[in-house]
Amino acid sequence: MPKPPPQLSNTVRMHRKLCTAGVDADLHVFEAMPHGGFGGDTPEDLDRAAAQRHFLAKHGF
Repeated sequence: MPKPPPQLSNTVRMHRKLCTAGVDADLHVFEAMPHGGFGGDTPEDLDRAAAQRHFLAKHGF
């Protein structure tokens, strides 16, 4: 199995530390998606946008 890119490993470690520190943090990883999404209405973009809306609504935004 190939090794994940270092950026992903660092992101996972940061997420773990945030959660350990009591921060309400979500981490969503989408296969082959560039940072910020595909810039359209792909199923992955729609899932990402829904996850962002849910997180913001949960925190009163």
